[in-house]
Amino acid sequence: MKTVHLLAAAAVAAISAMSVPAFAANAIVNGDFSTPNTGGGWENSQGPLVTGWTDVNEAGGNVEIGNSSIYGLTCISTNCQNLEVNNNTFGDVFQTVTGLTAGQSYTVSFDYGGRTSGGPDSMNFLVNGTQLGATIGGSIGSWTPYAFTFTAPNSGSATVEFQALVTSGLPSYGNEITNVSLLSAVPEPATWAMMMIGLGGLGVAMRSRRRMTAATA
Repeated sequence: MKTVHLLAAAAVAAISAMSVPAFAANAIVNGDFSTPNTGGGWENSQGPLVTGWTDVNEAGGNVEIGNSSIYGLTCISTNCQNLEVNNNTFGDVFQTVTGLTAGQSYTVSFDYGGRTSGGPDSMNFLVNGTQLGATIGGSIGSWTPYAFTFTAPNSGSATVEFQALVTSGLPSYGNEITNVSLLSAVPEPATWAMMMIGLGGLGVAMRSRRRMTAATA
């Protein structure tokens, strides 16, 4: 009976491990744009203040973050803050993540909102320079969730990029982003192996238990 219990425990542990992805935690730095805390206002800065993000269209790579209410949106993130891709111009904001497993599938998700002033906004979302999905826009005054899956290249890195498009709207208004995350989309091969071992162990445990029950009946 003790052996059966041990096999069952090992099986449960292995199956539980199946749900743990390669990136159990969000690999994106400052994906909720909570740093720095703008105290209800907004901040146009770079370096140690706006950790992790750079705008290639802005002098010094400056990035604008601020309280979501400034942009006519509700609070859905830590410190109620978000990125405004359009800073002083139609922005192009990116962050590069390293340490990914080559050939592994990953999912990037984020919330997109349209600012209630400044005219029409739109942008493309890219990973490693390749646009994923259709052009994003609309959602004026509300948040819309998006998620895109990609395969990590041999380099094991991914550049996540929000690229504003030139529109008839004001270049310094619009394309609000928050709650950016990058997580493993499927378990790694080692995790699948653990799952199969667990299922096998569970099967052995169940057969052994049935035999013991039949013998004592």
